Amino acid sequence: MMSVGTFICGIGTLLTPLRHRFVNALVMALAFSCAVALGVVVQPLHWYFLLVLAPVAFLGGLWWALGRAVGVRAYLVVIGLLITADLSPGMAAGFEMAKWIAAGCALTVLVQLLPPYGRRYAAQRRKLADVYRFLASYARQEAEAAGSARPASASFSAARSALGLLPQFARPTAAPLYGLLGEAERIRRTFYAGQGAGAGRVPYRSVAEALEAVARTVARGRPAKAPEACLAELAAWQGSSAERLLPKIAEAERLAGLAVDLRRGEGPTPHQEVTALYSGAGPLSGGVHRLAAALKPGDPLFRHAVRVGVGTTVAEAAGRAVGDFWGHGLPAHGFWAALTTMLVLFPDYEHTFARGISRPIGTIIGAFIAWGLLQFDWDHGALAVAVVVLTVLSFLLLRTGQHVLNVVLTAWLVFLLRDTGTPEGPVAFGRPADTVLGALIAMVIFLLLPTWHHQHVPVLLARWLRLQARLLPLVLTGYSDVAAVDRAGMETLRSSVRRVHEELSEAVGKLPHEPRSHRGRWSEAELRRVMAGVEDVHHATGLLVEHLPDREDDVVPELTEFAAPVGDHLSALADTADGGEPVPPGALRAVFDPLPASGGPARPGAPEPADGVSPVQARALGSCAKLVTAIETLTGELDAAATRPPHGRGRGRGRRASGTAT
Repeated sequence: MMSVGTFICGIGTLLTPLRHRFVNALVMALAFSCAVALGVVVQPLHWYFLLVLAPVAFLGGLWWALGRAVGVRAYLVVIGLLITADLSPGMAAGFEMAKWIAAGCALTVLVQLLPPYGRRYAAQRRKLADVYRFLASYARQEAEAAGSARPASASFSAARSALGLLPQFARPTAAPLYGLLGEAERIRRTFYAGQGAGAGRVPYRSVAEALEAVARTVARGRPAKAPEACLAELAAWQGSSAERLLPKIAEAERLAGLAVDLRRGEGPTPHQEVTALYSGAGPLSGGVHRLAAALKPGDPLFRHAVRVGVGTTVAEAAGRAVGDFWGHGLPAHGFWAALTTMLVLFPDYEHTFARGISRPIGTIIGAFIAWGLLQFDWDHGALAVAVVVLTVLSFLLLRTGQHVLNVVLTAWLVFLLRDTGTPEGPVAFGRPADTVLGALIAMVIFLLLPTWHHQHVPVLLARWLRLQARLLPLVLTGYSDVAAVDRAGMETLRSSVRRVHEELSEAVGKLPHEPRSHRGRWSEAELRRVMAGVEDVHHATGLLVEHLPDREDDVVPELTEFAAPVGDHLSALADTADGGEPVPPGALRAVFDPLPASGGPARPGAPEPADGVSPVQARALGSCAKLVTAIETLTGELDAAATRPPHGRGRGRGRRASGTAT
């Protein structure tokens, strides 16, 4: 039992740790030990235990709102409840089991104090290094072919999530890390503003080397420099693009140098780009907010939690009913089927069915190998050594996939139970049989309570448009009144926009892996054009935020009149995405064009600002013109898509009409 606690708690500490490894291990050990003790308490309930299991498994599925790694850790905690609820022979013996499992968990916590210790805030450093590696990759793609680099926000969102987990008392010390994220946001917007300029105007390869050096400095905690030739090229670079980009790279290098040796009380002033993240809610209140959002019945994670609760309970009941498989397996081992159902059920179709197929295959192979090896004579010492070796292999192969991992895990389990005196035959047969049963239940439950992303994409698009309808009027108001800009509130709203934008992009990316994606409202080509329009609006919004005036002399009062029409137009587009009436293209352009009396600089292709218009104002008007073009393009795509029947039903009618004519 001690090895079980050490093994499962150890797996929990290896799943994408974003906090200090000691904190991860301590929380995992406490949660798993409490679940094991609760299993001993509810074991006398027998079949009524299912009434306890259903809500606990539901909460385990709901925990995915805090991230995939946290969700899998919640699964492991529920498995602790299942183990003792099934195997405990009574209260006294059950608490003895729980004591040794807790001792194994405590051992896992203690070994976290051993070296190597690594750099402070190691998880946050890794995520920020990924951000700068993405920027370097973006620059290299632009160097190869101007305009070919594609935007991505996943690395930025991951870095924000990692920094958001730091408690309030640690944030002053980690201020350089927050500043690095803020500067990365500014560099990304500068890239987008000059996309398509090509290597002839911007030395993208040297820029990429400089950003890669920042990534190495942050990740390793040791200063790194770009090649001298690249530094010389950047030093000789002149022009407006250099004036915009080089100071940001220099600031990132300075902050990376400060991040080499973070000490309490030495952090700089927090970056204005991440004011809300720096001073925002701590990890506890933020986690409660995300869990509360996932509790809404329309949220996909709510349906996922329902699937986990129902599926785990059904699998436990089925495992208890036929768990011995007519004398060939071990009796009262329903938890093997239940844990398989839980570990197979992921929030999306692709991962659920991939795991539902690969996990039984790996388990069958592992059981066969272990059974064959145990046909030879093994003494107690040899069995113990084999268990240790298989444990180490399981940790090393944790991220290799379900096929390989379950081969080793099943072999480890068969050897472990054989070492405790259980014959290998019933284990080698019962474990794969329960795994097949649990996987089948998981896949059937998913098909009965599915989450199809083609249904969720319009909902996410409408949500993103409504958030943009709130954000853009705030930004445009800031162009007419500098004092009216609430940076913290705007940053909070922008964080919500980014999160929904990432969810939308992720949902669209999963459509090709679903069997019913052809039933979506838009065809693949239409959805590609709609998403291109979404990206254009997203970038145009970022550019407007980047160019917000800091002085009263640079304000553009005309844009005050434009704030309300933009919000109304985007709200109408959100209604269109929800299935309402389409918005005719051209309405927003008709409102914007007459606004500036000297409208020349606002129009694409105007080379010089008109008389009385400062360069800062001209740039603001030009950025606003790009926004109008992006919104009008998106409006046109949604209008064109709304003029024909929904994609899936249209195809079906076409097939039926063709068949009738034939």
